[in-house]
Amino acid sequence: MKQYKINRFKAESPVMATFFIIALFISIYFFPNFRWLAFLGFPIFFVFYLVLSKLKLAFFKRNTFLTTDTDGVRYCFHLYQQPRFLRWDQVDKVNYQLYEINFRIKETGEIISFQKGYFANTEEMDAFCEEIKLYCETM
Repeated sequence: MKQYKINRFKAESPVMATFFIIALFISIYFFPNFRWLAFLGFPIFFVFYLVLSKLKLAFFKRNTFLTTDTDGVRYCFHLYQQPRFLRWDQVDKVNYQLYEINFRIKETGEIISFQKGYFANTEEMDAFCEEIKLYCETM
């Protein structure tokens, strides 16, 4: 079993966007009534985000991972995603794009994309591509 490092900042970006949207709506809602307190929404939510992130509470206790073994690929790229498993025998072909790696599934023709930006560094991505070449046919 080989495990690859995932960029944690990229994995937390959906959670950051959620905190930003909530802070924006709270600021807009409170602006006419509490003019100065409305502008405190963003700093308060930023501190709240930092505390949750530092203490690893709520969504932040979840792990992001990408592992391969002889059975297939197990992955969870961001904090909102549930862990998934892709067996090597399900993959029809693999297509390498500039920013992503696409797996085409045999039965359904569905495309599963792995963004290259989720890897912590290019060496991890190259090692993953070499592992794919052992088990899958490329386009």
